Amino acid sequence: MVDSIDLRENIEHDGRTYFLQTSYLPDEGCIRSSFFENGTLLDSTTHVVEKGAATVDLRKLAKDVHQNNSSKFQFLLSARDRMRKSGDPALHMRLSRALLGRKLYGEAVSEARLALEKGEKGSYPYKVISKSYFHMGDLDQAEASIEKGLRISPEYPDLHNLKGEILIEQKRCKEAIDCFNRAIGLNYYYGTPYIGLVRAYLLNMIIKEDFELSRDLESEVFKNLERASQLDPSIRAEVTERVRVLFRDQQYEEIYAVLSGIREDYKKEVEDILLELDIMLMEGSGNLKEEDITGYLERIRRMTEENPTYADGFNSLGILYTAKCKVLMDKASEAFRKALEINNKYGKAQKNLRLAENDRQGIFILLKALLD
Repeated sequence: MVDSIDLRENIEHDGRTYFLQTSYLPDEGCIRSSFFENGTLLDSTTHVVEKGAATVDLRKLAKDVHQNNSSKFQFLLSARDRMRKSGDPALHMRLSRALLGRKLYGEAVSEARLALEKGEKGSYPYKVISKSYFHMGDLDQAEASIEKGLRISPEYPDLHNLKGEILIEQKRCKEAIDCFNRAIGLNYYYGTPYIGLVRAYLLNMIIKEDFELSRDLESEVFKNLERASQLDPSIRAEVTERVRVLFRDQQYEEIYAVLSGIREDYKKEVEDILLELDIMLMEGSGNLKEEDITGYLERIRRMTEENPTYADGFNSLGILYTAKCKVLMDKASEAFRKALEINNKYGKAQKNLRLAENDRQGIFILLKALLD
């Protein structure tokens, strides 16, 4: 077994330098590929490796992971140059979400604003802008943007949840609790705001903003934590048990830190999969690989089996099944073309190819719409 593998690459774009490092970590049994700018981690992906894998297989996998991550990252950077003059707001929105997913926050804000300039009427650009400013630490801009989004879509639970997160960072616990409760009222099966409620109650106990909110602290913490764990498979039993131990010792700041870490990882696997799918579609309609889609399906299927009330998982499953249809329709068209290569006067194959191409284009349009 190889002790370590380390691949490094500098990526220059538009006067900025990014650094990609891909490493095999034997103690963790994984390959990790991470992007940095000026020493700051932008994005990291982890690929679990099978136990006992041969050295040559590990080196090939690490190289494949590195090259795949590099090409997708460079595509996003160059896509902005190619798409800048596009008048399609949906295209700019897809790119802004992909940039946000890669933690390129300034670029995501620029693309979301371009979408608004090109005619986007919905609230989603403001969600991207707000979340980007939130991660950049500009809470005033984040709050101003989310308020604009809420004026357009006052019943969009994601916006209320994001506003709650912003208010927590501003240490406005009571207002944050109201936002999280509003998000839950709009979608009872939305797991994220339950963790937000727990964090807001704990922070209130730490900073002592409102005495009344501290009266039923234990009940509020464990009621909402239990509900969150029922709705999100990423919250493991060991996390809730650790919270119980820390709560018994009144270590509220430690609990807050533990749950803030959960917030960072919340729904990340689903979001990363849909981001990968979106990037594939932006690269061109013929770039979906059956093995990738099958792998994504298996991962999401496992998540929904572990937690049958995970609505985001089932929504993503539907998108991935549509992507699988796209892959199969590509194969169908390829088969009909092969038949015509063998016999260019094969009338039935000509008709079937024409019909398949119509449906193939329809599925491609549907898939893009589902990801918008």
